[in-house]
Amino acid sequence: VEDEQSLLRAFAHAFERSGFEVLQAIDVPSALRHWDRDADRIAIVVSDVQMPGPPIEELIAAVRAREDLSPPILLMSGELRGTETRISSLMQSANAFLPKPLRIDTLRAEVERHLSVLPPG
Repeated sequence: VEDEQSLLRAFAHAFERSGFEVLQAIDVPSALRHWDRDADRIAIVVSDVQMPGPPIEELIAAVRAREDLSPPILLMSGELRGTETRISSLMQSANAFLPKPLRIDTLRAEVERHLSVLPPG
């Protein structure tokens, strides 16, 4: 989930070339539609934090509400804005936080690290 379309395309393309199936979303409502439709196929959620529209907390809540499916959530941001409570809550709800600017190899390594601990299936 990334509102900067050129970055979204670059990340998606790099992961697709590595054999991943990527569902792209430019905002939280688009990501929620993917989650509602394809939750059983989603192995990991990677999202920017600062985007226009509904806050990322809405997507995190939807993902965490499904007890039978709990994919890792990786958050990335150049700047976390909000109260100390919000920032602390975001950090606790995510499996990892990656600061931007972010190199694709760094993101790929973090994604692969989190996917490697998932049970097969």
